[in-house]
Amino acid sequence: MADFGYELALGGAQLAGRGGERGADRRLAGWRLDVARGWNSEHGRLFDLYTPMYIPAFFGQAAKAAAPGGIDPGAPEATAHLRDLARSGALTAFTRALADGDPGAVSTLNRILAGLRARALEPYRRRITSLVATASATAQARALIGGSGELLNSLHPSIRWDGRELRLNTVLDARESLDGRPLIFQPTALATRVMFDPLADSVTVVYPAAAGPVTRDPRLDAPPQALASLLGATRAAALVSVVGAPALTTGRLAAALGVSAAAASRHATALRECGLIATVRDGQTVHHTPTRLGTDLVHGSTIAQPA
Repeated sequence: MADFGYELALGGAQLAGRGGERGADRRLAGWRLDVARGWNSEHGRLFDLYTPMYIPAFFGQAAKAAAPGGIDPGAPEATAHLRDLARSGALTAFTRALADGDPGAVSTLNRILAGLRARALEPYRRRITSLVATASATAQARALIGGSGELLNSLHPSIRWDGRELRLNTVLDARESLDGRPLIFQPTALATRVMFDPLADSVTVVYPAAAGPVTRDPRLDAPPQALASLLGATRAAALVSVVGAPALTTGRLAAALGVSAAAASRHATALRECGLIATVRDGQTVHHTPTRLGTDLVHGSTIAQPA
């Protein structure tokens, strides 16, 4: 699944000119242009957190879709990043204040991240989910067909497995031993090069999800054709309605579909039995909400749709 913390951090890297392979990746050209049109120049302090070697991989809380929380500069990931900046001599007045836990600096960073999220992530969230889901499914298919070696050598030209060592073509020269830690491969829509993040309990390799350009999400007024072909037009519309308005009642679902309440209930039952929605009864009222599978199905079905 998409890790929107990484997506937010990599979005900042692209705007800061630290994304790597400048001009080589046209997937993000439209995204960069669109985001740059509304960029607040006062938010340039964000770029103090970036160097050619380091990006701040601690934006997970700020990237959450619902009620994001604030950044904690004392969290292990934030502390490690600020320590790396200090070691490389890249601390500025702003990042030094963050390292000291200055409330004003923390509040400024949270405002900047809220603006970046609203401009660079939210209009593209479904598309990013689609791109990452496609890359993940492709990797799983490679692993099933050709084994782990085929998988590793198909992820990206900068990732190579020789049977003993995994070699990554990155800007940072280092050797990392797993020592029993899991190795996680994270496809990322806003990445243009391979990076790795050696955490205390795991090692994450971030690589570009290159299934197509990052474009604005289409509206969900009508179900995508791919989804309608799979479920049928009315049932696809029902799933789209529930994804678009979680906790939708059967009455409102019927109104959205233009069918009777009994027919809407039958469609909801079929979707529930397939694991695409869940149903909760509150007295005489029935509410329908999408499952993760149902949400991913709606989001993923847009990947072949025109922007």
